[in-house]
Amino acid sequence: MDRARTSIPTDTKASRRPSKKSKPAPSRSAAEQDALNTHMIKRLDAFLDELAEGHRKAMDQVVTWLTGYGDLDREVKLSVGALNPFMQKWTIEICFLLRMKEPRRFHELKEGLPGIGSRTLSQRLRELEAQGFVRRTVFAQVPVRVEYGFTPKGARLGDLFLPIIAHLRISAWREGLGRSPTKAPA
Repeated sequence: MDRARTSIPTDTKASRRPSKKSKPAPSRSAAEQDALNTHMIKRLDAFLDELAEGHRKAMDQVVTWLTGYGDLDREVKLSVGALNPFMQKWTIEICFLLRMKEPRRFHELKEGLPGIGSRTLSQRLRELEAQGFVRRTVFAQVPVRVEYGFTPKGARLGDLFLPIIAHLRISAWREGLGRSPTKAPA
């Protein structure tokens, strides 16, 4: 399939994260919004194809390098161990929320994750902090204010999650397994 080269701007921090003082989105008619959604999904889909192709070439080289050691079982165990923190329930969701807007306070994270308990959220945040993905900032004021945000390591991880999430949403939509990738469930 021949697709035009499409890129998503990544040259400025402002293009990746909305500022706290960002203007509300302009109001659009339903037809205008549908047209914009279709256009953006096509752009994102082309970007994901490019990303996957480049990733596939690089990962083939990595696999060749890793299997060159002759101990594939060891490499699989190490890789699973590296992924293990993200297989914990709520970890990916917390990272996604932080990627979409940071910093966030504890109650903002809790409100954005219906069904998560305070104890579980606190535990996952401590784990992500211990692994160097999340920074916890405590402000010395009354009452004490605590904010959570990504470290540079966590921001990179958040940037890597977005194409995966976009791919899964678009694929589910195409296969009829989900709603439109641009509309939230009712």
